[in-house]
Amino acid sequence: METERDAGHDAKPRRRRLSAAKRRASIDGAAQDLALADGLQNITHRSIAGHLGITHTLVVHHASDIGDLRVRACEALLREEYETAEALTADAPRATDQLVALIRELGRTGREDRAGVWLDGWSIGRRDPLMARAVRTAMDAWQALIVAILVDGAEHGEFSVDDPRAAAWEFIALLDGLNAHMLVAYGDPTDYPARLAAPLAARLSLPTKALFDPRTSVTTVVLNKETQ
Repeated sequence: METERDAGHDAKPRRRRLSAAKRRASIDGAAQDLALADGLQNITHRSIAGHLGITHTLVVHHASDIGDLRVRACEALLREEYETAEALTADAPRATDQLVALIRELGRTGREDRAGVWLDGWSIGRRDPLMARAVRTAMDAWQALIVAILVDGAEHGEFSVDDPRAAAWEFIALLDGLNAHMLVAYGDPTDYPARLAAPLAARLSLPTKALFDPRTSVTTVVLNKETQ
């Protein structure tokens, strides 16, 4: 809790209350931190209170619906990951380069916390319609991004694809499966990018190395959550 002192050497600390908007923002930030560290299902009023060092009652006052808080955390984290991927593709000159950038970023180790958010969202979404809708909205955004890349690449003669929407759906299904594999360290993590690249390359009538070459050094963008 932030404090300030009255004038005078021996004055006791005086609590400075956050505005309602700032308090809600800090609660949302804590929920996102906890989602990455412990999972969406472990976001509770008490866990947020402990994370922020405030009372359980104060958290309930500003965010009474814990289900809604979990949905907002999921939406924010999935949107953040999508926007980072979108920025990566914007920096790549050709559609093929954009796919390479996505495979490098999404196939890397170190993003298990992000993969966990997807898995938690799907699991909670089985019984929570709002969570299910949030995850579907995020998946729609990814579908649109991949379709746009595939259409652009085909139009410029970089590769051939007969059904961009179906190919995008298949690639997203690969990403979803890889998210699950990451969480239990299934297989060799160094093979993850190739596991994404090979089926997509075949779908586009490209050699696998056109989308992933293990001999090429890569620079990945790591998403960092700052403590609120």
